[in-house]
Amino acid sequence: MDSSSFGQPSTDPAVPRLQRSVVFAAMAATVSTVYPGFLIAALSVQVSAEFEVAEATYGWGLGSFFLAATVASAPAGRLAQRIGARRQITGALVISALAQLTLATSARSFSAVLACLVIAGFMNAANQTAVNLAISSARLPRLGLAVSLKQSAMPAASLLSGLAVPVFALTVGWRWAFGVGSAMPVLVALLVWRNLDGPLDPVTTRHQTPSTATRTLVISGIGFGLLAFSAGGLAAWVVASGVDAGLSEGFAGVMLSAGAASGIVLRLIGGSVMDEMGPRPMSVAAVTAIIGSVGMALLGVRVEAIHVVATLVAFGGGWIWPAFTNFAVVRRNPGNAAAATGVTQTGVYIGVFTAPLITGALIEWKGYGWMWLLVAAMAVMGAAVTASQSRHYDRQPLGEHE
Repeated sequence: MDSSSFGQPSTDPAVPRLQRSVVFAAMAATVSTVYPGFLIAALSVQVSAEFEVAEATYGWGLGSFFLAATVASAPAGRLAQRIGARRQITGALVISALAQLTLATSARSFSAVLACLVIAGFMNAANQTAVNLAISSARLPRLGLAVSLKQSAMPAASLLSGLAVPVFALTVGWRWAFGVGSAMPVLVALLVWRNLDGPLDPVTTRHQTPSTATRTLVISGIGFGLLAFSAGGLAAWVVASGVDAGLSEGFAGVMLSAGAASGIVLRLIGGSVMDEMGPRPMSVAAVTAIIGSVGMALLGVRVEAIHVVATLVAFGGGWIWPAFTNFAVVRRNPGNAAAATGVTQTGVYIGVFTAPLITGALIEWKGYGWMWLLVAAMAVMGAAVTASQSRHYDRQPLGEHE
């Protein structure tokens, strides 16, 4: 397959069906592998109580998943370029399922929980980079919508995690949430193996490098990391913060799901117009992050009603930006998306890893009010850095480095 064909719609009548299958498989795979990272946050009240750990210590549980993803992201991107999306996604799903099942059945200490989350985090990075490669190489006519659907997998996983609190944690126990969740990647692995095949598995791109300059990708990754810090802090503590503000554990979990649902809807709305947007997807991402920062700051107010409204605003604005930023990177680097997003996602994972550690310590020291102000400030700084790189992603790929 010639590299010039990447990202261009195909005239083969059999391709549209395959393209739809690729998008669905990509979204399902992403939900399956990122689910443990969000679930451990949603279950913070129950898990920390069983193992008798404070917020600062529990932050390592939240961060370990994304620390592993940080380490694995760039190497996983290069590996996907060599072995192809199909094999890497399938392998990541199977190993993630085993890690989740082990956590549910055999983790009798907090250290064991951390070990399982580290393995799951490695597999999340392997899956994410390979999924980006599969989408960028499938010659989709609506790349923006496809990326938005894939990026909606993150709030979808958060939505499922929030529902797991009243459905499992408060009834049969939190371990059931991981046990039932371990079945999902196994089923999705079968779907991926069947649908990501043939011309849509881009092994021929193994020797290519990103079109975007490495310096631009690194700076973008810094901006994404700041934004991810705010998003990570939001996902990590919104349930516990809601309980602290006076909400019941079950309702706080439902609000996490409601906030995630608002993020899904708005990502899909953005995706429906993204392909016609032309330039400046990074600038749009920055604006949405600023809106989300307002909700994050308001979460610091210890009033139940304000916490409910602020959750919707924080998730609605603060979780839309990845759809636009990933679209910008993938569109600029067709056929090389795994390598390019391997660099930018490293920044994302650093942000999400450090967020629960720093915010957990800040909660113990100053309380939730100061923590939410820090999270909001990081969103604003991330928006500024991201907007500063917008011009580098406005042009279509030319095949050479900037």
